[in-house]
Amino acid sequence: MAITMKATPGRNSVTAEWLPLPGAMPRGFPAPFSTVRFRIFAGQIVMDVPLAMGLIDSDGNLVVCNEALRVTVGNDDTVGSIEKIVVAGYQRTLRTAFERAVTLNEPVEVRAAVPNRPEEKQTILIQPLPIGMGFSALISMRDVREQLRVEAQVAAATRMQAVGQLAGGVAHDFNNILTAVLILTDQLLTLHPHGDEDHSTLTEIRRNGLRAAALVEQLLAFARQQPQRQQLLDVALVIKGLRSLVTQLVGPAVSVLIEGEALASAVLADPGQIEQVIVNLAVNARDAMAGNGQLTIRFADIPANNIAAQGHRIIPPVDHVRIDVIDTGTGILPEIAGKIFEPFFTTKPMGEGTGLGLSTVYGIVKQSSGYVFAMPAGDGAGRGTMFSIYLPAATEPALVAAPAQPLVPVDRDRLASLRVLLVEDDTAVRITFDRALKRMVLAVTSVSSAEPALELLASDNVYDILVSDVMMPGVDGVELAARARVMRPRLAVVLMSGYAELPLHRAADAQGVRFLPKPFSLVELMNAIAEVIPTAI
Repeated sequence: MAITMKATPGRNSVTAEWLPLPGAMPRGFPAPFSTVRFRIFAGQIVMDVPLAMGLIDSDGNLVVCNEALRVTVGNDDTVGSIEKIVVAGYQRTLRTAFERAVTLNEPVEVRAAVPNRPEEKQTILIQPLPIGMGFSALISMRDVREQLRVEAQVAAATRMQAVGQLAGGVAHDFNNILTAVLILTDQLLTLHPHGDEDHSTLTEIRRNGLRAAALVEQLLAFARQQPQRQQLLDVALVIKGLRSLVTQLVGPAVSVLIEGEALASAVLADPGQIEQVIVNLAVNARDAMAGNGQLTIRFADIPANNIAAQGHRIIPPVDHVRIDVIDTGTGILPEIAGKIFEPFFTTKPMGEGTGLGLSTVYGIVKQSSGYVFAMPAGDGAGRGTMFSIYLPAATEPALVAAPAQPLVPVDRDRLASLRVLLVEDDTAVRITFDRALKRMVLAVTSVSSAEPALELLASDNVYDILVSDVMMPGVDGVELAARARVMRPRLAVVLMSGYAELPLHRAADAQGVRFLPKPFSLVELMNAIAEVIPTAI
């Protein structure tokens, strides 16, 4: 017979069952009395010690093992011959060690690999037991359950970081291509107005270019390289302002509840991106509920002394604002729970989803220095899902958003007087910008990097506006803008950003530089130039 242990949750007790196992009944143990003695022995020796442990009978069969041993070995069927807990090359070594320990009545240590981790050796200790215990030896090794958990978290984080770096690099290059496509299409549309046989074709090209730009923006969000305009936000006002939009998105068969009291703390984040997070989660919830159910969005202050009670050890003990988005849908299967934030992972049929919705949420939250978790919303089947977002609280109160300023009107005579220094390292994009700006009757000098641009600024040439890419080899666009402003204090600056790391954005914001995220249209480029014209003259 063999013994299977079952721990009772929340109690310091363990029950034991005698299971038939030929030749494994410990001698000297009357069956009715053995269970009682085993409870005491297992509770003290096996259950309370953070080790992978088991008991061996006189025939070398493992008749008792705890959960730690099963997980460490990686074999649910561990009861039986002790050879089963090691890989084939070490089975004879382990048997010899057991026989020596019992014969010499002294502990024997052996190094062997277990099935769960065949690439590394574990230290296995075989300790002989006194005669009359009913077992011949105690076998033990290090409990690797916590190590396995940490390794899984590290592997997941490493995978997400690697995918993020790849996504960011691809998105940066693709943004350059899309910028050229959109600007060239805009130029062609001016040559083929409404009524021209090619106008509809060009319009369709532009529409698909904008669709591709939206996908790239989601990739950049996941990679945490999306340009941000962070400001102090009242999350409650942002969420309440989205009620109408969310209600329209989820449909009439889904009831929308917004819960929460006035928040004491603001958060530092991009308002548009926080809105995108809520909208993406709402759409995801709608799909999980098949358009019928209840969507609850709630928010609350989480003070530092209550962080530990949230059950997420990676959140630092500082004040946070928590946002929960809860649905009554089908829930997330355990086997895919670790993949839901990865880009392009989707459970939807082919052609019905890009797999970028949750990855965008993940990237925006992480770029905002926050945390996001997904967990079941209740017990039982169809219990729904709750996404919880934690954003660090700011020390200052939220700002009241200022009304948008109208664009400065620009006419061709005004443009003709402006001299532009264009800096772009991508040849195709530089040529496209150069032609487009010249068509708008600006005087353009274009170079491929910051060094020749600085030489031109140090010469007798006069420029009104510097239009530069941010990410360039050598001197980046932010540093170029700072050095250019030293030489030409009245020089206006527009920086084009396929993506830029947050420190670069903060440095540029401190200089009052206008950021224009790629990809953009010719109209958006001219509008950005129009905004800085008053500072140029």
